[in-house]
Amino acid sequence: MSHGLPDFMVNYLAERDAQRAAEVEAFLSKLTPRERGLFHDAAVMGYVQGLQRERAEGCPKDSVVMAIVAAACLALPDLYPGTAAIAQDEARR
Repeated sequence: MSHGLPDFMVNYLAERDAQRAAEVEAFLSKLTPRERGLFHDAAVMGYVQGLQRERAEGCPKDSVVMAIVAAACLALPDLYPGTAAIAQDEARR
C-alpha cells in the first residue's frame, strides 16, 4: 500500500513512535504497584466511559468525569482492584 510520504518522513515517524513508546514504558516503570493499579483503573474506565458517550453530549467537567469513572470502577471491583482496595480500606476504618 502506498502512503505517498517520502522515505525520510516515514523513517522519522517510525523513530518518533519508538521514542514515545520508550517514554511511556519509562514512566510506567517508575510507578509504585499501587500507583500503577490506580492509573490502570482510571485509564481503562475513562476509555470505556468515553466510548459509551454520545459525541453530541460534549465533554463534562473534570469533577464529573472523575465521579463517573470512580462510580463505574466501584461497581466492578473485580475488574478494578486498585480502586476497590481503597474503598475496602476506607470501609474497615
